[in-house]
Amino acid sequence: MKIVTTTVGAQGPESGKMNEERLRAAKQALEKATSLGDIIVLPAGFFTANNAQAREAIAMSLISAAKQVGIAIIFGVDQQVKNPRTDKEILCTGLMLPYYRYAWTPGEVEPRYWQQRSSTSENQWYSSDERCKEVRLLKIKGETLSVLMCGEIFNQRIRQALDNFKPRPTVVVDVAHVGSGFRVWQGMKKLAELGLPSVCSVHAQCEYAVKHCYVPPGKRLSSRLRDAYVHGPPRIELKSWPF
Repeated sequence: MKIVTTTVGAQGPESGKMNEERLRAAKQALEKATSLGDIIVLPAGFFTANNAQAREAIAMSLISAAKQVGIAIIFGVDQQVKNPRTDKEILCTGLMLPYYRYAWTPGEVEPRYWQQRSSTSENQWYSSDERCKEVRLLKIKGETLSVLMCGEIFNQRIRQALDNFKPRPTVVVDVAHVGSGFRVWQGMKKLAELGLPSVCSVHAQCEYAVKHCYVPPGKRLSSRLRDAYVHGPPRIELKSWPF
């Protein structure tokens, strides 16, 4: 299995007004990814929608494009502009965060989507045990891929659940929001200690941003190199990882 991760320019969309240009860039990335791997992973918050209907519409537009070229895809749609300051307030009410990740693989009729369960090592404890143990796996060419969203990688109970999943994931993919200040490698190292490789897709302002990859028992394979490039806007850099 080959996974194509991405670093996408800018902070991320601030409103649905940017969705169409981001969709055009994503379609170009899909075309390039078909020669690089079996699945392409775009960051969390690649699109922003104001309501569930708009979220579903933009998500299905990209999934339809992935179906046309025959490549599996994972990406995020935020149902409100990302604001870390409000995450704890939302989680305290028993709700999940209004950030969604969509996934589709060839052979599946319907896509799948999940909400983000926590975002930091502090607010992880507001997510229930049941939610932390929820199985969120994809099958790609006979291999099992586990999908996390952004700060879920810092959630101890989610990481432990991944370690106990059967079948055991071949690799963990983190669909992250913004790279600046996001110490994803800390969670990736913890996964590597459990024997789980991981990669990450994220928004990053600079070109040749780090494409994160860790493998057991804690080896860093991360690289700034890219295998393909979409000018956009937004700029999308693609990196292929074999597992």
